[in-house]
Amino acid sequence: MSTDQELARNWPHDLPDAEELLEVVRAYLADDLGPRAEGRDKWLLRIAANALSIVAREMRSGATDRAAHTARLASLGADSESQLAEAIRSGAFDDRQGQLAEALWETTLDKLAVANPSYRADSGFQ
Repeated sequence: MSTDQELARNWPHDLPDAEELLEVVRAYLADDLGPRAEGRDKWLLRIAANALSIVAREMRSGATDRAAHTARLASLGADSESQLAEAIRSGAFDDRQGQLAEALWETTLDKLAVANPSYRADSGFQ
């Protein structure tokens, strides 16, 4: 693979990539239209800009988050969230609540990093 291919996240497609396009649209909504909007339109523009930010963060961390979540499930002896839920309901973790809590906390932090990273930073969650 050439250097150009290694540098382009969206190779073989042209730049800008999807993440950059999302950022341009988000910035336009939030920074250009937002200050001029009023009332309900201003609120809807903020929602749209935030949604685009979530999509970009999910694209950026999705593969890593999936791998980490799959590994956490496996460490708990589950192949899926529904299998984990059934194990919890059946009492399989009654003697391993610390291990379960740690895995669920790490998953929660990963989700929060995508949904609203400023909340995590502002709240001091680690």
